Amino acid sequence: MVLTSKILIILTGCNNVQPSKSAGERVNGMRNILQDIEKIMDNIKFKPSDIKIYSLLLEKGAMRVSEIARELNLSSRFVRDRLKDLNSRGIVKKEMIQEGWIGYVYMAEAPLKVVKKLKSTLIKELESLEKLLE
Repeated sequence: MVLTSKILIILTGCNNVQPSKSAGERVNGMRNILQDIEKIMDNIKFKPSDIKIYSLLLEKGAMRVSEIARELNLSSRFVRDRLKDLNSRGIVKKEMIQEGWIGYVYMAEAPLKVVKKLKSTLIKELESLEKLLE
């Protein structure tokens, strides 16, 4: 019982966790917490294609969807979908350009900015989980 309480304190940062009355409740409570943490971690994971796209943009700078697709041998539709997700997560940014045509180019956010964004997201998610446990 003491070990379970210590694990809950470590996972939640909350030292006023009250242990459950039965061993079964403790196991179920721990499992749920770990499942929640696993879901949080899954939400910040990147697909292999996301890593390739980000790496390419870091290396080459601003690129159009068609250029990224050609370089990585992926479909434009797939690249567009991945860029939409990466943009919404703050990993890449898009900028409208006018060079005889109007379109968008995508650029990798600076690595430090990405780390700070992911850290902020992770902290917010864990704080929400902590509030549920109080």
